[in-house]
Amino acid sequence: MTQLPRTPVTAASRERIVAWLNSPQIGAGFLADDVKFSLLLLDQYEAGKDRIRAERAELGELSWLGGPALGPIEWPRNRDGEPLAHIATILLSEAQALIESPDFTEPDWPESAARLPETGYLEVFHHLGTYGNPEDDNTGGWLVRHVPFDEQTVPPLVDAPDDLDVPQEVCQPVLLAAGFSVPRAVDFVDAEETVFDAVERVEEETNAAWTAWRQGVEKVTEPVFPVSHMYGHSDSGTEYAHDILREVRPLRDDSDVYVLVLSVESWTHFEGWFGDAGNFEVWMRASDLTELRFDQAWCMIRTDH
Repeated sequence: MTQLPRTPVTAASRERIVAWLNSPQIGAGFLADDVKFSLLLLDQYEAGKDRIRAERAELGELSWLGGPALGPIEWPRNRDGEPLAHIATILLSEAQALIESPDFTEPDWPESAARLPETGYLEVFHHLGTYGNPEDDNTGGWLVRHVPFDEQTVPPLVDAPDDLDVPQEVCQPVLLAAGFSVPRAVDFVDAEETVFDAVERVEEETNAAWTAWRQGVEKVTEPVFPVSHMYGHSDSGTEYAHDILREVRPLRDDSDVYVLVLSVESWTHFEGWFGDAGNFEVWMRASDLTELRFDQAWCMIRTDH
């Protein structure tokens, strides 16, 4: 079986990423201007609520997918009274520490961009039958919230209500790691064959590298899948997402942009949650993110790719 990645993928600096894209083995230097900093969600912990409790007791706060939410909270429900599923709790101080890492010495890496708050948590809930189409506006189909944390009072954990029905239980602690992102092959379906093939190579190599990081090994074998991440590019392509966003959350001015806040894959832990191998995405306008208007976030289950 082929060992992947075939090339030494690095996220250590923009200069090294661009050099890798330009290498003869990859041949995708045309993507250099679209490189974005990304934070990978690596599932190197054992799964389960007990593991979350143990890590919180020993090391302090951490991030996790699925499982309990942070309390106190009245569990969110949609307009029809159906409970939302807890998708993620992200420790933002961990994210900020990576963004500010002294290992990054280039002034443009990570690039200047609208970011989440430096402290507290990002918490995301979603109704699994709500796909983020324009008609889903104001249905209460999702909740994206910032939970402040004073580093002293540890929020309690709150279990989902008994009437929440999910395809399978998920409760997976994750570590954050610095990575990078470029547009996906689906964004180049109308390009010349050589261009499309180069983007596919980049996609396979980076997915393999991040999968190896998840497993704590140097090489993996096929198949390899996208990795859940914060920021960067959509694994399902940006065109459809931006078409929806322009309709439901038009940009406020010429300086505004759309920011992919969170992308969660459903090939592994969340299998069956987001349709048939779909991705779950949280998008915000940069203007809303800067002003902490999380009620303006737009969530999508992407099964269009």
